[in-house]
Amino acid sequence: MKLIKRWFVVVTALLVSTSYDTVSAQTPVITRGPYLQLCTTTTMTIRWRTDLTSVGRVTYGLSASSLTGVMSETASTTEHELQLTNLLPDQRYYYGVGTTTAVMEQTTANFFQTNPPATTKRPLRIASFGDCGVLNTNQANVHTGFLNYRGTTPTDLWMLIGDNAYDGDDAQYQNSFFQPYRDNLLKNTTLFTIPGNHDYINSAALAASHAIPYFSIFTLPANAEAGGVASGTREWYSFDYGPIHFVMLDGYGTRTVGGMQKKVYDDTLNHPQAIWLKQDLTANTKKWTIVYLHFPPYTQGSHNSETEGDLIAIRQRVNPILERFGVDMVVTGHSHVYERSYPIHDHRGPMAEFAASPANFRYPADASSGRYDGSANSCPYLRKSAKQKQGTVYVVSGSAGQLGKIAGLGNHPVMAFTEKNVGGSFYMEVEDNRLDAKFIQANAPSFGVVTDQFTLMKDVSKTQSLTNTAGQSVTLTASFIADYQWSNPASSTFTAVGRTLTVTPSAGTVQTYVVTDSKQCLRDVYTVYTYDGDLSTTKVGNWNDPSVWSANRVPNRFDMVRIGHAITIPANVQALAGQVRYASGKRLFYATGARLQISMQPLR
Repeated sequence: MKLIKRWFVVVTALLVSTSYDTVSAQTPVITRGPYLQLCTTTTMTIRWRTDLTSVGRVTYGLSASSLTGVMSETASTTEHELQLTNLLPDQRYYYGVGTTTAVMEQTTANFFQTNPPATTKRPLRIASFGDCGVLNTNQANVHTGFLNYRGTTPTDLWMLIGDNAYDGDDAQYQNSFFQPYRDNLLKNTTLFTIPGNHDYINSAALAASHAIPYFSIFTLPANAEAGGVASGTREWYSFDYGPIHFVMLDGYGTRTVGGMQKKVYDDTLNHPQAIWLKQDLTANTKKWTIVYLHFPPYTQGSHNSETEGDLIAIRQRVNPILERFGVDMVVTGHSHVYERSYPIHDHRGPMAEFAASPANFRYPADASSGRYDGSANSCPYLRKSAKQKQGTVYVVSGSAGQLGKIAGLGNHPVMAFTEKNVGGSFYMEVEDNRLDAKFIQANAPSFGVVTDQFTLMKDVSKTQSLTNTAGQSVTLTASFIADYQWSNPASSTFTAVGRTLTVTPSAGTVQTYVVTDSKQCLRDVYTVYTYDGDLSTTKVGNWNDPSVWSANRVPNRFDMVRIGHAITIPANVQALAGQVRYASGKRLFYATGARLQISMQPLR
């Protein structure tokens, strides 16, 4: 018996040892991702999940065939997260992920683009998916439609508008979000997100505790890593991307305010999110400001902003903050349709109030469709860069997964366009002072149809006066990005195309140049004053004495005059000059009835 027992023990030990060696030799498999998070001009965060623990490693480089950069984790885990640093701004990098001993994924589709500098003029492309976290046919069709529309053109940012997983748990994130989007958007488009009520599982307790998978799944800039004002929380945050300031709000989570759990719209004086929001918008200096919030203040889709208290509260308490700071656009979801408003302001009541008097809530220039496609009344919406109330566009794009509507609801009158029957995604291209937005529908069989579009432009249709020196050229640049038709009212044969125009006007002339777009929506006017000469005084004397002047002639209305001596304009004489500059302590003296007419604009 003793021998048998001893033999049994030995065999068992061998079996245990063999089993351990087999497991330790297994290579981990990627089960989630990789996906891109928290980008800046010089950093990128890459996350992925594996089935077995391992020490993760990322290799990267500017060429898919030369990944010379290496970054490794310091501990073994299944939830991998590495931040690459010291990168070049606005550069495409290719990358691979794996362990310290093996590469698990490395293809030409694994790439990322670092953030552009603030001064960038290139087009920036942003895709937004609302209420996408459900595995159904509409989700697949919307996804296909977007990919068909964009083709081979990369997307810079991918924004989730909430309800990213309808059960809010990790398993549904895996099955209904990470799996469907794995092979294209996730691995090569930087992702920013906000939560919706379903991410909180519609739970008041979880809204207070924030103990939901969402906050562990996504890495978000709580400390102003990418610009904006630090929020100190992943619940709400902001970041900059080129000329755009993005503000990402949490409309469902609560905080203790005055001893009670409150959402941001319950108390916009004392709620920490509202306090931060006002600080962030005050500090913002970017040309464009775009806010993301799950709950729409205006909708007649699968939710009704006429009757639902949270939507009414946002309209009455949050909208005034956003409009006061000149927010250009608010992108929302929650209602499983697409709706897009005119630029509106100060509308806090029921929709009948707007329907009765649209002019009270919409500036006259904002009554067009904004489509900018040559159709009737379709000119773009024009704004200023100043952070002031000037009309905000409210977008509902909640049909990237879920799709539905309340039977019997009509269209909301603030909306310039509504689509309730076909799902889609919301897409923007921002190029300097022009923003083009589109709704990309999932129409079968030609997925990727644009059914709504609108354009915003800033600081365009200008009238400018310029001064020029005789014999010199001056370059004029249209304030807008479009097509261009140049003309000169003084010459019926003058014509030019292109955004810039270089001219050399004759001395002593005033020339006007006009540039318009082909749709006759935009118009810049440039008046160019070209000086005949640059005259300076040579001695004390009278204005109309030629010997007083450096060119031995009396100035005319196209001359730049420099006064360096005591000069008197005689009685009843009207002196002419294009512009006058004075040496320190010098001045003109006027006899009775004397006048000086300055006809030119200041030199720039």
